[in-house]
Amino acid sequence: MNERWTEFIEEVTKVCKGTDILTSPEDCLIYSHGCYPREYKWLLQGKYPYISKAVLVPENEQEISEIVQLARKNQIHIIPYGGGSGIVGGSIPYNGEIIIDVKRLKDFSINVVNGTARGGAGLTGAEFENLLNEHGYTCGQYPQSFQSATLGGMTVTRAIGTFSTKYGKMDDMVTGMSVVLPDGQIYQSHAAPKRSTGPELNQIFLGSEGVYGVITSVEMKIYPIAETRIFQAYTFPSTHDGLNAIRSFMHKGLRPAVVRLYDEVEATHKIAQYGFEKGFTLLILVFEGCKEMTELEAKLTKEICLANYGRDKGEKSAVEWLESRFSTKKMLDYDAIKGGTADAIEVAAPWDCIETVWREMRKALEPLCEVVDCHFSHVYHNGASVYVIFHAKTNGDDKDGEQRYLDCLDLAIRTSLKYGGNVSHHHGVGTAKAEYLKEEHGEAGVYVMKALKDSLDPDGIINKGVLGL
Repeated sequence: MNERWTEFIEEVTKVCKGTDILTSPEDCLIYSHGCYPREYKWLLQGKYPYISKAVLVPENEQEISEIVQLARKNQIHIIPYGGGSGIVGGSIPYNGEIIIDVKRLKDFSINVVNGTARGGAGLTGAEFENLLNEHGYTCGQYPQSFQSATLGGMTVTRAIGTFSTKYGKMDDMVTGMSVVLPDGQIYQSHAAPKRSTGPELNQIFLGSEGVYGVITSVEMKIYPIAETRIFQAYTFPSTHDGLNAIRSFMHKGLRPAVVRLYDEVEATHKIAQYGFEKGFTLLILVFEGCKEMTELEAKLTKEICLANYGRDKGEKSAVEWLESRFSTKKMLDYDAIKGGTADAIEVAAPWDCIETVWREMRKALEPLCEVVDCHFSHVYHNGASVYVIFHAKTNGDDKDGEQRYLDCLDLAIRTSLKYGGNVSHHHGVGTAKAEYLKEEHGEAGVYVMKALKDSLDPDGIINKGVLGL
């Protein structure tokens, strides 16, 4: 970190009167990690190795612009910070970088005529959804990090929620944004629903993980709260049969809000719990929307599931899944074990590759892990994503646990790429997966990303190192 950081802080104090400045070791430690499994192991190993010099909590967008300008002037590196729920090492101050917390940006407005709402980048998913619900609306974005992930953080990682088949990912939901660029300029996207005026600039910042600027507000599509919700569950003799059923109803244009297929192994506990057929897979479906359309969609989807060897299991297991869907306890229990580790590796592939990607990733990880759970929970017209969740023990110390994590991550991603999958579906890249981007995008793709970074941020001021940039 540039030794001029104290002068930088002094200038921020003079220029940005509303900005809170945190410098105590305790505050800086809190902000210096997210939920990346390696960060958890570092906390358990002793003195935390990477701590920010200071945390700035600006009052508004204009103060962020002024801070960014001062950072550029003083050559101080900064990291935007939202809810701290990222699991790919996207906000680690490896060199003591100054952290900018956006959580005071909580403005909210709703435009029911346009079917949109705008929220400050610091609103959590839950806060934004609660504000919408008060007006009778929803945005349909329910990630597992619903209570902590912010609108800004979800936008820069192209995040996704469990109701994605109906409502989409963040890149489907976002209609506009404001961004403080690395030179302090403020980009405000135009409100038109579509345009033919060059590249879609919003897409540059979606998935950018902060390297091209600091998102300060986001405009989202909104929908009236559903009139009705229908739950269904089916068992299938194999994962192959379940995927065939899903692909069939997706190609017919049917869009359940939730589609969640557990493979034969991960389904074992639920199969036993509900007394379903041993060795079968389990498919959870949730439909919602206006009553007549939802009932028709559920009816047609049921016909397709039954035609693909599915067995109707009623609604109980689907209802109970919804009630417990935010739990991450099992993974955290393994991270807490000395020498233990766990993570969810989420990749996507076309329909003609996804089954092989799932099978080969499972096969590759099983020798290194105690448990490997797999399910498919985000599906599209042309393919699907698969969660491959590993739980490992080494019988060693926390450094051994960290190394086992790295071994599992590397093996999982390389296997996905080998068989037609990608590096990440919705958790992002951060620093954890940066080395693999060239294999997905190729030399030319990485060149484009780097050229944008070098043009917008020639001094590498903002989140340097994330995305391999």
